[in-house]
Amino acid sequence: MSAVLGHIHFWLYKKIQLIAEREQLIKKEAHTRLDDLADELYATAIDLYGKPIPPDRQLDRIIDHNNIHGWLHNQLQTSSVREATFIKDLTDCGGDDGIDAVLEAFIKQGAMCGTEAKEKLTAQTAPAIYTVMQDYYVNGMPCDPSDTVIEQTDTTFSWYGNHQNQISYWKTAGVNPIIMAAAFQAWFSAFVSHVAPDFAFSVNLDGDIPVYTIAKS
Repeated sequence: MSAVLGHIHFWLYKKIQLIAEREQLIKKEAHTRLDDLADELYATAIDLYGKPIPPDRQLDRIIDHNNIHGWLHNQLQTSSVREATFIKDLTDCGGDDGIDAVLEAFIKQGAMCGTEAKEKLTAQTAPAIYTVMQDYYVNGMPCDPSDTVIEQTDTTFSWYGNHQNQISYWKTAGVNPIIMAAAFQAWFSAFVSHVAPDFAFSVNLDGDIPVYTIAKS
């Protein structure tokens, strides 16, 4: 990433903001099920990792222009670990209600992002859906390894769903990776069904490794 602010930096910053937005959705869904416990657990995550950047803050006014890459990486890491910590505490303390709150929040955001992305979808193909999804799904830094693609046709796009660029954040938070993977799978499913209703997201296994697929229904 360059030392001058460019499109890729604003693109990544928007995705970091989506993590903070999802935190609020999780908190809202959790509050309806767990009342004040949800607020207390979120406050714990804030105490550990600080408050999210307010959504109205312009990137060029707050970023460290002498360390653009480092600043963005730190924000991505902090946001991802804070969210995962909140999810861990919700699911540990709230049981099924906590899990339901997390899944519902991921579904709602996936649907909202998919609806917005319809205008940006360049073609009604599986690869195009996967590509536009990257504008909303935080999959590491731009310099991180990309997903391992297994199959790519107009009607099918499959990749290994090992979350290689997120697993370190989950480990730091101590959250159950099965719960986190399920949450993102719910997000993917909602996104795909709203961005292109003729397509669907599915999960299969290749040995022990999940295979994620976007395919025409």
